[in-house]
Amino acid sequence: MDFNLLKGIILFVVFLISAIYLPGKLFLQKLNLKITILEATFSSFVLGILLFTLINYIFSWLKLESLVLIPFLIIDFMAIKAGKFSIKVDKKLVKPLFFVFLLSLIFSSTMLVYGKFGNNLNYRGDDLWHLALINELKTNFPPDNPGFSELPLKGYHFFYNFLVAKASNLFFIPSEYLHFTFIPVSLAILWGFGVFTLVFGWSKKISTALWSVFLTMFGGSFAFMLSLQGHLGYNLNSGFGMNQPFGSLYNPPFSISIVILIFSLFALYKYESTKNKNWLVPLTLSIGLVTMFKVYAGMILFGGFLLYAVYELYQKRLFIIWPIIGILALFWGTFWIFSGGTGFLTYYPFWPPHRLLQSYAWYGYDEKMYTYTRLGVIKGLIQTEIDGLNMFILGNLGSRTIGLIILIVIFIKKRVYPSKFAITLFLMALISILVPMFFIQPGKVFEIIQMSHYFLFFASIFAAFGFSYFFSLHINKFVKTFLFIVVISVTIPSTIYDLPNYYSALKSARSLSSPYFQTMNYLSSLKDYNSTVLEVPGSETEPNDKSMIKWYRESSDPGIIAFSNKRSYLNNQYIEFPGMNIAKRFGILKKIILLETLSNKDVLKKSEIVKEIRAELIKNNISFIFSPYKLSNIIIIKEVRQIYENKPYYLYEVNLSKN
Repeated sequence: MDFNLLKGIILFVVFLISAIYLPGKLFLQKLNLKITILEATFSSFVLGILLFTLINYIFSWLKLESLVLIPFLIIDFMAIKAGKFSIKVDKKLVKPLFFVFLLSLIFSSTMLVYGKFGNNLNYRGDDLWHLALINELKTNFPPDNPGFSELPLKGYHFFYNFLVAKASNLFFIPSEYLHFTFIPVSLAILWGFGVFTLVFGWSKKISTALWSVFLTMFGGSFAFMLSLQGHLGYNLNSGFGMNQPFGSLYNPPFSISIVILIFSLFALYKYESTKNKNWLVPLTLSIGLVTMFKVYAGMILFGGFLLYAVYELYQKRLFIIWPIIGILALFWGTFWIFSGGTGFLTYYPFWPPHRLLQSYAWYGYDEKMYTYTRLGVIKGLIQTEIDGLNMFILGNLGSRTIGLIILIVIFIKKRVYPSKFAITLFLMALISILVPMFFIQPGKVFEIIQMSHYFLFFASIFAAFGFSYFFSLHINKFVKTFLFIVVISVTIPSTIYDLPNYYSALKSARSLSSPYFQTMNYLSSLKDYNSTVLEVPGSETEPNDKSMIKWYRESSDPGIIAFSNKRSYLNNQYIEFPGMNIAKRFGILKKIILLETLSNKDVLKKSEIVKEIRAELIKNNISFIFSPYKLSNIIIIKEVRQIYENKPYYLYEVNLSKN
């Protein structure tokens, strides 16, 4: 094993125990909550994540980051002194929990192909953005936009990145290890054990808990039926417009929000079943902070809890007002400060099924809608809408539809009324599907579709009850085995389909010995993080808006800010943030490109452009210029000099002063 990796693992274990588990455990002990070892272990880790993030957040605002270890040392001392450590688990749960652990490892295995492997680095597009923001948060708070220097970061839930940044700073763990491996594997295990803990506590049945773990991790759609009908070339994971859970760890803010969501549901269930008001404390903490990890999770959790609270108020349990006040205070003190006025939504009804049908050339959606609208064929319009909803909802639910139907039959046949907790979960499920069904958002317009991924999570839990009940019936073993195989067979095609893609990703790993990474490595050794880098577009880019926009949209990425440990003047980060004026920042780049096209005869024009570039460099505090080709004329500016060459890449240092 690589020595640096081994060292990173040891430091990460120290981080988990001292900064996460022990603070969470002490918090639970102070609340005097009666729970099992399994429940306490899961709760301690999730509460620890929330407390670690919140404490670091407060100390960062107070500019006391250097003292933040002191409260953790005190907490650890108090937790160890309090004792009460036990790893004894109910014997009947040992084998099921081992199975959950195996499922969690399989679930996290897709992440093990990313990160550093010897002299290679494998990553996806979004990893660049996360690494860039982690670098920013390791140095600056409140953060600026790392790819848009000196612009405050607004409109993004950055607590995942903040958590990684602070863990890296305080425990000297490389960010790459945390982001690519340590955090994803930990989240997968917490996801699996958390779902098992929640559903077993709720249902008191091991089979229901295991079905829940399986479906929330490996549930799939009916998209494979498209290929059976001759419609080839569609991704079985997202063929019906939603990404299925396998691969969720690719989106760390989503996966960590799922873990917090599970804990929130567990705390709500415990409060509802015991009426112990102390459970409202961790519930307030988790719902209040989750928005800063993933805004969609915050909308779902707060919306569902608010409806629950309305009923509590109707029952004259007025103390429920205090958690609402606490949640709003945490929300205002975290997410609202950084929202940047981007919290609004735009009404755009049924856009997901419409876009889905438009993606199928064989369906001919546009032609049908044009014809039915022009001719007034109401039946055709209705049938088209039904087709879209069936594919988008039932198609994405896949085999979970079977479990849900069984559950509904049970309720009708046995005349069972759902509990208040079950109704609350159902309302959260409705929020998670209805909001993205009717609204879009600014920035990443259709990114709100991610909210529907939580719908699949809720549906998986409800479906687990249906499957558990059905397979507990006294029916022929051969028939039961056959039906079990059928259910599994129609559940996992999307998982199996994507597996080769995940593991073949190793073939696309980038060599750290390449000129690009050698250049980034050299750049990272110069000055400090707040030294701004200006990236020059490729030589094919012309000094006009059309060409510049093409470069920005298609070629620019957060690579420099991810790998050079520097912020940049202008880089595409895949999101349109509040306050960004991209066209204005094109100005200096246009001038540099134009300068490189001028010959020695254009003395006066060169002199004029050089003055303008020099003024822009000073104004924007630019320290380095990175170019994918040699800039022959930029060195006319006497304070600009070439410092590095590794073809086709060149670095120029800028030594200018505003004085």
